[in-house]
Amino acid sequence: MALSGGMKGVAKILYGLLFVALLPLFLVLFSTQAEIPLTIARSPIAGAGLAGLGLVVMLWGMWDIWRRGEGLPMNAFPPRRLVVGGIYAVVPHPIYSGFVLICLGVSLFYGSATGVFLTTPLVALSAIALVLGYERLYLLRNFGQAPHPVLGISTPLGPILSALRLDRLWAGILKSTERLANSWSSRRIGSARVINHAVFAGLAGGVGAFLVVLVAGREQADSASALMLAGVVGAAIVGQLLVGSSDGLSRPFGYFGGLLGIAIAGLVLYPFDHSMLLVLAAFAFAGPWTQAIGRLRCIVQGCCHGAPSAGNLGIVVNNEHSRVALAGLSGKRIYPTQLYSILGNLVIAAVLVGLWIVGAPLTLVGGMYLVLAGLVRFIEEGYRGEPMTKVVAGLHIYQWFAVGMLVAGLLVMMVDSPGAPALGVSALMPALGTGLVFFVVCGFAMGVDFPESQRRFSRLSG
Repeated sequence: MALSGGMKGVAKILYGLLFVALLPLFLVLFSTQAEIPLTIARSPIAGAGLAGLGLVVMLWGMWDIWRRGEGLPMNAFPPRRLVVGGIYAVVPHPIYSGFVLICLGVSLFYGSATGVFLTTPLVALSAIALVLGYERLYLLRNFGQAPHPVLGISTPLGPILSALRLDRLWAGILKSTERLANSWSSRRIGSARVINHAVFAGLAGGVGAFLVVLVAGREQADSASALMLAGVVGAAIVGQLLVGSSDGLSRPFGYFGGLLGIAIAGLVLYPFDHSMLLVLAAFAFAGPWTQAIGRLRCIVQGCCHGAPSAGNLGIVVNNEHSRVALAGLSGKRIYPTQLYSILGNLVIAAVLVGLWIVGAPLTLVGGMYLVLAGLVRFIEEGYRGEPMTKVVAGLHIYQWFAVGMLVAGLLVMMVDSPGAPALGVSALMPALGTGLVFFVVCGFAMGVDFPESQRRFSRLSG
């Protein structure tokens, strides 16, 4: 429903206050509350210089949006014209770039290690996610182009990729992804159908359970199992609520449902067992590995697939059983969104391994997972193309969930907690046993169905 003139004015004021006042205040609070095991000396001169430069760049970008774009620097109320001149011809996304410089400058001025090494990078990554997951697509869809500033990374990036032959590597990865996306097959055992991606579903759950018990300790094996089951149930319930049943699919699973199921179960049990904090942090540690492996299942199944892509940037899926076919995109080139997720989660996994090894606070580990996974998911969702995904206020509903993950992660990182325990091998055997159990559970839940049945939860594919 369109807003009236008065309501739109109020909305613009509130939107501006959110980013001009509330966000900076929250970042200051976050930088004073979140703890990292690092310290730095104050650098008033360098900090003031960077903050001043950032302020000039940011205000210049706002001015160009006002004068050249005939509008306000607000995504919710975009300007009428695309701005490619002025500061936009030199600096990429000057409002965001300037704000990042301000964050870095203020952090150096006050000697805040959290500000320099945590807040500023997260602000920069959030801006990148917003650009890649929404703004770039909006500009291409509405104006047919995006600014190409002199200092943008696209100019030097092409020759560098060619020199390192990374473009050929990427082409090879896309080719392998396309083959996997067309590999759907199954074997019948009575009324049951075992789909070939069951092995990936099993590995995702099994490796996840193994890692949780391994890092949390053998004493937490029962708690880890309980939360794993809660995650499977949550994924199934939310899948039904957001996707529901159809002629070709009656057992969808939702990532956010799994995450919510684990979180709710852990928080409910926490008052009775405070070691649940360690278990939840262990789930965060294992999360990117589970997600990366699980995305291989998604590639075969065709779930979480991309929208039609530009040029030769995607893959072509022709397998009739893939959910790509259910979306009417069979034979069309689509973005390999599951591959984007895999690559992003491998980076997250490396970050969390580093944090765990240095004994970072458990809430820092858990919060970092939520923040980084939310950012990766926000970008990925911008390129996805399932027709059943709801759009709310211009964003896919899962992008709003990703924003919720980001906010929740920041709040979690502000809570004091003990450090992550040292990695050991004492829990190896219980971890292997738990992993084997959930290899079977998850492999069956997400890889075995009953195609002749019309009951809810019976079918995974057409």
